[in-house]
Order: sequence, then structure tokens, then C-alpha cells
Amino acid sequence: MSRFVPQEGEQVQFIEASELAQWMSQEDSPVVIDVSGEEKGFQSMIKEGGGTVSIPITEFASHINDWDPDQPVVVVCQLGQKSFNAAHRLIESDFSCVYSLQGGFEAWKRNTDH
Repeated sequence: MSRFVPQEGEQVQFIEASELAQWMSQEDSPVVIDVSGEEKGFQSMIKEGGGTVSIPITEFASHINDWDPDQPVVVVCQLGQKSFNAAHRLIESDFSCVYSLQGGFEAWKRNTDH
């Protein structure tokens, strides 16, 4: 299986579910932030909870300083709109490697075996 290589950028980047699954299995896996606000959100869908954090979008801004801006981050939600908005806030806060899960965890459920 190929290795996912994250890229730094000045804009929100999109990541496919299969790419995120690969990246999460690597040693250099990202912090995954679930902004869906759902009790059984993204963490309940993956085999290993690893670096997954659940923060409702309404509380997201107050937690931005909790994360290292040099650490790669993937933001997820149910369909992808909230995660894109939250990821954009991280870019505005000088985070260097920010992704939003394309299609949200609905795409994750359709496209991975996790």
C-alpha cells in the first residue's frame, strides 16, 4: 500500500476517505478533529481512536490554541461543510498543514473498511 505524504499549504486542502485511512495507519498520522458535535461521531467509526478529538463547531474557536500549528490536522464532520469552515479558521490562525475530509464521515462510511 502506498504512503500518504501530507503537504503544507496556505489554503484548506481536501483529503479523500481512502487517503485519510492510509495516513491514520502511518507513524506520522495527523490530529483528527471531529467538529460534528455528534455523540457517536467519527471516533466511533474508526478502528483506532488515535489522535481523534471531538469538539463541537460551536466551541471550536476557543480550542484553537490547544493544538500545535506545525502538527498536521484533518478536520471532519458529517458531510464536510462544518469541517471546511473549521479548517479555514485553522489556516487563518497560521496552521501550516490543514485538511478537510471530502464528503465528511458519510464518505468515510461509504469508502473505507474502518
